[in-house]
Amino acid sequence: MSTSWELGAGRRMRNGKMKVYFSHPTLTFRTRTESTVMEIIESSLDPEELINPADFGLKDDLREKVRESDVVVGMAIEGKFTFLVWNELAEAEEHGADVYTIRLKNKENIGKLRKGYPAKVKKLGREESREFTGDLLKENRSSWLGLLFGNWGSRF
Repeated sequence: MSTSWELGAGRRMRNGKMKVYFSHPTLTFRTRTESTVMEIIESSLDPEELINPADFGLKDDLREKVRESDVVVGMAIEGKFTFLVWNELAEAEEHGADVYTIRLKNKENIGKLRKGYPAKVKKLGREESREFTGDLLKENRSSWLGLLFGNWGSRF
């Protein structure tokens, strides 16, 4: 089977099986955007296992899942990595994982999966991230309701 990815030098894969962790902001959990990006990851990287933090509790410590992954894909919204996403990408790199980025504006404007970090993507601090996600949710209140009820009609 041929795939379109290559792991960095020295990175291990267990028995030829790739484990991918998908780091994305909580406001995109259980949305059409999350589903679409996961399809892109599946078709581009063909992982044996795709770990979605939305499948765990918000209070769960997922650092071990990040550390065990061969690849971590980070979602950048409007040219920004939220604080949590940026920290998970940094953790992954420290433990030898390859890092990929997928950029998006909204559910209709999703970019391609790219290896590494785009130079123009800003890494938000904790407070900047809180303000940014708060502003996104204010722009489209149905996104907030979607977080509670799984609304697929929101921006994300």
